[in-house]
Amino acid sequence: MDCQQSDLGAGHKEYCGQILHGDYTDQLKSRVRELITCYRRFEDTGNPATPYLSAWKEGDSRIWYEYPGKQLTDLLHLACPELARTLRDCVVERRVYCHYDDEPGVRTETIGREELAEARDALRAEGERKGMVEAVYKINTDIGYYWLKDRAVIEIFPQDAVCLSLGCLTDVSKEMEAEEERERLVGELQDALNKVKLLSGLLPICAACKKIRDDQGYWTQIESYIRKHSEAQFTHGICPDCAKRLYPDLD
Repeated sequence: MDCQQSDLGAGHKEYCGQILHGDYTDQLKSRVRELITCYRRFEDTGNPATPYLSAWKEGDSRIWYEYPGKQLTDLLHLACPELARTLRDCVVERRVYCHYDDEPGVRTETIGREELAEARDALRAEGERKGMVEAVYKINTDIGYYWLKDRAVIEIFPQDAVCLSLGCLTDVSKEMEAEEERERLVGELQDALNKVKLLSGLLPICAACKKIRDDQGYWTQIESYIRKHSEAQFTHGICPDCAKRLYPDLD
C-alpha cells in the first residue's frame, strides 16, 4: 500500500517521517499509518494532551518523529525535521518519580542537562526493556520554561531493527512550578530550623544567684548557658525595680 496523503487523512499536514517512504516491512509501515491516523483523529477532538509518534533504529542514537503533535510544533515553532534535535537541546531537566517497596513515599530522581546527554542511550535502552517511559521534562523555549509530562509505550520491530515510541505529552507547568515553590519554602524552613537550638527539659538553677548547672555539673551564668545552647544574644540594661533599689536618688 503506497503512502499517500489521502491515506493519512485529507486536510492534515503532510507526512514528514521516514518509515513510510523507506525500505521497511509492510508490518511496520501499516502500524505507523494506523497510529498516525489515530493521532490525527485524537487531535481533532481538541484534547489539550499532545500525542506524538517517534522512532529510532537500534544501535543508532538519532531519533526522529513520524508524527509530532501540533501543540508541540507550535510550542517550539519548528517543523518536523528539526524537531527532535531542537527539543533534545531544549531539555534542561528530567524528573522521574519512583516508588520503592522498601521505602515509604515517592522518591524523585532528577537528571540535569549535562548528565542527561551522557545517560540518553541508557535511558532509551531502559525504556525498551520496560516497554514504557514516564518522565517529566523541563524545557527552555524562546518564551520561557515549560514542564511536559511524557508517557509513552515502546513497540519494537526486530525485523526492521526499529523502535516506536507511542507517546503523549501533557503540559504540567503550573503543577511543577507549585512543586518548586514548595521545595524552596521547605528548604528555607529547614535552614531556619538548622539555625535554631531549642532549650528543653528541666534546668537546675540556683535559687539565689540564678546560675545554671550544666550536664557536666558546672555552674554557669544564665546568660552564658543560654548563649551556648541557643542562637540568642544578650544586651544589658536595668529593669525599673532594680533601678529603684540600686539608684534610689534617681527618678
